[in-house]
Amino acid sequence: MTPPPAHDMPMVVHPGYLAGPGDAPHALHTFTRGREDWTLTPVGNQLVAAHQRHPVLLTLDPDDDGPRWTMASLSHPAGLLEWHATFDARTPAEVVTAVARRLAFALAQSTDAERDRQLWGHDHPVAGTADALDAETTRAHHWTRAGDLRTTLTLDNPDGTAALRVHRFVERSGSDPLDTVFTLRAGARGHQDDWWRAEFSRCIPTAVLLAAVRTVTDPGHYERHASQIPMLHRSLLRTHPVARRRPQARP
Repeated sequence: MTPPPAHDMPMVVHPGYLAGPGDAPHALHTFTRGREDWTLTPVGNQLVAAHQRHPVLLTLDPDDDGPRWTMASLSHPAGLLEWHATFDARTPAEVVTAVARRLAFALAQSTDAERDRQLWGHDHPVAGTADALDAETTRAHHWTRAGDLRTTLTLDNPDGTAALRVHRFVERSGSDPLDTVFTLRAGARGHQDDWWRAEFSRCIPTAVLLAAVRTVTDPGHYERHASQIPMLHRSLLRTHPVARRRPQARP
């Protein structure tokens, strides 16, 4: 692999959710490394991480025609989709792997009851998830709230760089549990057409969705080469070169 130009130095970027997509294959390999209950397998041009005991898949697709990442849980033994989440090609890989780590933690619990508590934490998944989102965005700098759960609830980051929507919340006869209900988007102010987008179906576990939201409400520091940082976001970021360890002096 050709090294990047000398001026294209690795940078620490904050807030990470505006850092750009990063290296998706590397992020997926890092997620599965050391997790004995997950396997990573190439399937055609895709990379698929599968849990060995539960029918849960995380798929990375390099094509630009559809979602870049798909996370899905299937029922056993029928193999029907129970819930799914998708992340487009602009989504930072660390947002996806933060969600995957939270899911992996829950699936690693020793009992069904504890696993369900870690995933949902309440008895009614959809209602409890919406309440948890409202509480999280209120805690985090008081995101502005518009609409209500009878139509569409809108939660906006006051700085204009992120938004969360809760769609079609009221249960209707004939509603599909795989309908997109929750949408998280983020990007540069005034350029909403260029924002990254993550969508979550009605029965998504609360912990999984909250993990995605918290990458925005409590953003981390991500590493990127300077050339990987979107131009539209640079004025919104704090960056500094990655600190390198000094070589130890020889005795």
